Amino acid sequence: MRHLTPQRGTAASLRTLTSTLTRLSVSSQHHQQTPQAPPPSLTSRPFSTTPAPQTKTINLRRIPKDPVPPYPYGDRLLYKQSNNGLYGTATIRHGNNISSDNKVKSPRTWRPNIHRKRLWSAALGAWVRAKLSMRVLRTIRREGGGIDAYVLKSKPARLRELGPGGWRLRWLVMQTAAVRARFDHDRARLGLPPLPGSPADNEDLVKVMLDYATPGPLSAASREILARRAAQVQAMEAAAREAAEVEFALGEEAEVPDEMLAEDLVDEVVLKDVEEQSKDKKP
Repeated sequence: MRHLTPQRGTAASLRTLTSTLTRLSVSSQHHQQTPQAPPPSLTSRPFSTTPAPQTKTINLRRIPKDPVPPYPYGDRLLYKQSNNGLYGTATIRHGNNISSDNKVKSPRTWRPNIHRKRLWSAALGAWVRAKLSMRVLRTIRREGGGIDAYVLKSKPARLRELGPGGWRLRWLVMQTAAVRARFDHDRARLGLPPLPGSPADNEDLVKVMLDYATPGPLSAASREILARRAAQVQAMEAAAREAAEVEFALGEEAEVPDEMLAEDLVDEVVLKDVEEQSKDKKP
């Protein structure tokens, strides 16, 4: 049976139009009465006025070399990129690829398994981004204590593994207040005097070195610290120059002993006698 479309102007068309309008009005009223739920992105995000904690991420290769004592084992001349990372004893190995029939031998190299990781330093209160070998990473995780405990270990084998980059990080960690307090406690227990240097100077040094190791320009606080230290150095140099000038003036005005004057007079008389004798001998 074929579906017949109601013609225009008939009773069936009027009934169809009336029912359609009724359904539209009921649906519109239902949407107006039902409250719309907010987007899930607005309800799932909590509101807080507390700013997120900002932590630095320093780069191991950007730690300054000037204030750090020289590395006792010197820079590595082979595989030089290990000077700016925690490579341990890893280096490039050389060998050969040998065919199955042992007739063809071609040279090749094996590079160490190096990854770029970000490790948390509790003493510095910052992340340390460095290139390190998987062997060093497994050692850090196995020993516990993080990267601070790894670089602070004082065995000769560990110091040799650190390399110049790890040596700089070790020295920077040792200047922090927490590590210095631990060292002072150990020295007091052994009956030794505390470490030299004031804690304030070390805090300023750590702040500036961390700022140097962070990408970007120096902060206003670091520039203020450097300006204050430069003024202190200039004042010390001026005081040293004044002391040297005063000492030199006292040396010039000091009285010459009589014995030295008598010796000078004897030398002059002898020289005159020698000159007169030489003149008499000439024809």
